[in-house]
Amino acid sequence: MKKESNKIVVGKVTDEERNEIRLLFERKNGLNELFRSLNDPKHPLYERIVRDMGDTATKFQKWWDEKSVKYNWKSAKGGHWEIDFNTCEIKLVKSA
Repeated sequence: MKKESNKIVVGKVTDEERNEIRLLFERKNGLNELFRSLNDPKHPLYERIVRDMGDTATKFQKWWDEKSVKYNWKSAKGGHWEIDFNTCEIKLVKSA
């Protein structure tokens, strides 16, 4: 396992799997930006954005849950995984 500070490479996903999570990651970030800029619960799109944010967050977490089981990634209390979109590597980030 390669180490870089508090990150340890624990696995790798396929290009297709990387593309799935990248789309969800970009959608999640885009919806968060839209939500912050909207900031008006009476706006006609407010409820739809909130619903989309919830659906996207659920799909995002489901991807991580499924892949962690499929590939049996190492985990740590207080840690989280992140993906390097360039290499498809999954890194465990441990809290300092």
